[in-house]
Amino acid sequence: MHIMISRYAGAAGMTAEAAPKAQHGLVPILKDQPGFYGYAAFGSEQGDIVSVSVWESGTAAAEARPKIGEWVSGNLAGLSQPTERFLGDVGPHAMATPQSGGSAQSLYCMVRKAENLPSTAIQQPVVEEMLATTQKVPGFRGAYWLRSADDQTRGASVLFFDNREHAWEAHETALAVMNKHQPNVSVRVAASGQTAVLAMA
Repeated sequence: MHIMISRYAGAAGMTAEAAPKAQHGLVPILKDQPGFYGYAAFGSEQGDIVSVSVWESGTAAAEARPKIGEWVSGNLAGLSQPTERFLGDVGPHAMATPQSGGSAQSLYCMVRKAENLPSTAIQQPVVEEMLATTQKVPGFRGAYWLRSADDQTRGASVLFFDNREHAWEAHETALAVMNKHQPNVSVRVAASGQTAVLAMA
């Protein structure tokens, strides 16, 4: 699996306008793309619009980008190019089945960034322990860990929960595991908020 995270700085105020357009225009295009697994977008508590898309592979994501970009450019003025894009192949992950109650149900999404990661061989057992603790928190819907395709010392994780309280509880629980085993790794919440668009293959 492969994840692409896009951030549009300072654009959270556009969420109410952009979300219905994306739900009715972009989502059908995404679902028609080979290798599409899921998509979420939200106006973050940090003031940005953030989107997360999950794909079968990096190749599938790359091949879909031109069609996605064409739709965004033509329908969402001001959001044609993200301020920041983070992508990489997924490592340890898990999701509840079903992940949500359907198209009408939103989830709370949290995107975390990690710096100063050790090698995958060293990091993997710690991430697996973090994932195990995250799954035990009530309201768990999904969690994905990935490393940057551009810089292997940087990583990200994406959590989906039923509400804000449970997501932050899971964050604190997982952070305690990281601090215990690898205190030199820096982890911060880069974006968090209730999804305005949520779609699964």
